[in-house]
Amino acid sequence: MSSLMPRNLIAGLLAPGIIFLASCGAAKPIHYYGLEQPTVPASSAQPHPVTLMVGHFTAPNVYRDTRLVYRTGANQMDIYEGQRWSEPPALMVKEMLLGVLRSSGRYRSVHQTGSNAQGDYILRGSINHFEEVDTGSLGARVAIDTDLFDPATGATIWTHHYEQSEPASGKTVPDVVAAINRDTERGVKEIAASLDQYFTEHPPAAPQAPKESQ
Repeated sequence: MSSLMPRNLIAGLLAPGIIFLASCGAAKPIHYYGLEQPTVPASSAQPHPVTLMVGHFTAPNVYRDTRLVYRTGANQMDIYEGQRWSEPPALMVKEMLLGVLRSSGRYRSVHQTGSNAQGDYILRGSINHFEEVDTGSLGARVAIDTDLFDPATGATIWTHHYEQSEPASGKTVPDVVAAINRDTERGVKEIAASLDQYFTEHPPAAPQAPKESQ
C-alpha cells in the first residue's frame, strides 16, 4: 500500500495555510509623532541668580508607553496600536519645558538632574492627562503638575497645576496630535511664567563673594 498522498489533496490542505501566512505578513505601518519645540524670545531682564535643575517627570502606566491614548468615556481609555509617540509623553513634556526655561534667559543656568551640574532647586513634574478625547467632539486633554523642591530645606516651595482641553481642527490622528502639541505648549509656557513670577516675588539671595584674607 502506497504511503504517498495525492498531489491534489496535499495542495488542498496547504492552501489555507498559505493564505493565512500571506495575510499575516501584510502588517499595518506604524506612524510616529513628536512635539514641536516652541520658539521663546529671550528676556532682556536680569536673570534670577538661580541654577535650576529639571528632575524626573512621572506618568501613570498608560502614558509610559509610546502608543497614543484616546478616551471614549469618563472611565475608559484605549490605545492606538499603529499611532505612536517618538518618546514617552513624560519625557517629551520635560524636554519641551527644559527648552523653554533655557531659551527664556531668566535663570543663571538650567540643567537636568543626573548631569555634573550642581543646582539650587529641583523642578519636578507629573503628567496626569495626555490623550485624545472623543466624547462628543474630537480634541485633546493635557494635565501637568509641577513643583519646586529646595534641597537646602527639604521643602516644596512652589506648585503649579495645568489642565486644559484643546479642540482638534479635523478628524484625523495628525489633527489630534497637533491639538495635543498646542495644549502642551500652552501648559509649558504657563508653568514657566508661573515659576518666573515666583522667583520675582521671592528673590533668592545672591551668593556672597568670599572674603579676602587679611
